Amino acid sequence: MNFKSLIKIVKGGRVVGKGDPIITGISENSKSVQKGNLFVCIPGAKHNGRGFALEAVDKGAKALVVEGEVLRGMDVPQLVVRDSREALALLANSFYGEPSKKIKAIGVTGTKGKTTTTYLIRAILEKAGQKAGLIGTISYQVGKKTYEANNTTPSSLTIVKLLDEMNREKCKWVVMEVSSHSLEMKRVLGIDFQGAVFTNLGRDHLDFHKNFTSYFHAKRRLFTEFKNLQARVVNADDVYGQKLLKELKTKAVGYSIKAPCAYQATQVEHKPGLLKFVVQGNAFEVPLTGLFNIYNCLAAIAVLKELGLSWTELQNGLKNAPAVPGRFEEVKAGQDFTVLVDYAHTSDALKQALMASREIIGKKTNFRVISVFGCGGDRDRTKRPLMGKVSSQLADVTIVTSDNPRTEDPKMILEDVLRGIPRPLLQGEKKRVWVEEDRTKAIRLALSNAQKGDLVLIAGKGHETYQIIGETKHHYDDREVVKDILKTLRKKHV
Repeated sequence: MNFKSLIKIVKGGRVVGKGDPIITGISENSKSVQKGNLFVCIPGAKHNGRGFALEAVDKGAKALVVEGEVLRGMDVPQLVVRDSREALALLANSFYGEPSKKIKAIGVTGTKGKTTTTYLIRAILEKAGQKAGLIGTISYQVGKKTYEANNTTPSSLTIVKLLDEMNREKCKWVVMEVSSHSLEMKRVLGIDFQGAVFTNLGRDHLDFHKNFTSYFHAKRRLFTEFKNLQARVVNADDVYGQKLLKELKTKAVGYSIKAPCAYQATQVEHKPGLLKFVVQGNAFEVPLTGLFNIYNCLAAIAVLKELGLSWTELQNGLKNAPAVPGRFEEVKAGQDFTVLVDYAHTSDALKQALMASREIIGKKTNFRVISVFGCGGDRDRTKRPLMGKVSSQLADVTIVTSDNPRTEDPKMILEDVLRGIPRPLLQGEKKRVWVEEDRTKAIRLALSNAQKGDLVLIAGKGHETYQIIGETKHHYDDREVVKDILKTLRKKHV
């Protein structure tokens, strides 16, 4: 494709420099540039792609896209644009032949439940014989191929490449987690969504959005800016879901347990490993745990029913619903107590996880819930004391530790968490909260003190297999650590 034919898609752009080279690919990362590529300079939080343009040209880039001002001293043509993120999305979609128009796309947004909901939607579709790809927090799945996920919603270029590959693999659907960041940063611009799901809105990412109003407005864009949506599905039991439903009026349907709406669950029963409920007279049994998972099931049911699947297909798809990695995932190593690893990293999510943990051990028993969690560095500080408060209230024992401190001092993060915990719980006879900065030592403390019938909830990382200290990513998997510690403890008791 010629450079000048490709750039017609970006309105308001101006070409600087001579030549009309053949473009063989698009790149946003100078390290992956190949000969014949168009290199798009993207401004980032720490680095600006403009600073890597010369490297890209040296590697064979035949043209550049730059934001704002032309780059001096370049001997390749440049397209100067107002917004290079927008340009990347438009150019990628054009270059790859608008692949989202050849596949049915469902976007799921919200603070909690996105990952599980997308897994459930995909499981239902696959059980119904309709091949579906998946783009989300844990991985990107295309047919039998699985790619490591670097972002919940990757860059627009990566999305388009994945969609192109899904088309070649004959996928009929793609289910995608759509983060608020991706909507604000135009990563999903140009995607032809058929269905949209809103799970809920809680405290998260306020370091980026600054306030709940901005956070909500970012989420709302999925429901207002994609013109070919056939199904808009919203949690009617969530305060912001109610607000969204009111704004969308007849364009959306609700799902709930409490509020009367189109997809309300009735006759609800939930116990460890089994959920039962009825929707519009249709009975469902799902092998998952926790009231929060009924909401995830309802979201999947509602959007797929609105898009044409039958009740039988929905029931069959959920009957053997898959466990999602790092989402209330049980770790077994011969111990006589329960260990769960969960991704909960907000106060709302931690609350739901702890309430479900209490469900598992039984409210009338003397078994204890032991909570281990930390808060990430360089992220929203306001949620830290809230998470401390929730754990100290709902767990019998809390161990506060480190979780991806990044460039922050871990001790300062711990201090933020402790501000939400009543002082009597940190000392003396009423002590129920311990502090251990080293995550492995914290997990060992929890496991070594757990007794028969107790439940240890290790929250924050879930599926993640790393710990970020400074700017370095170290291998770290809570599940592996648990198994290693339990193996050591077992040997000591032999």
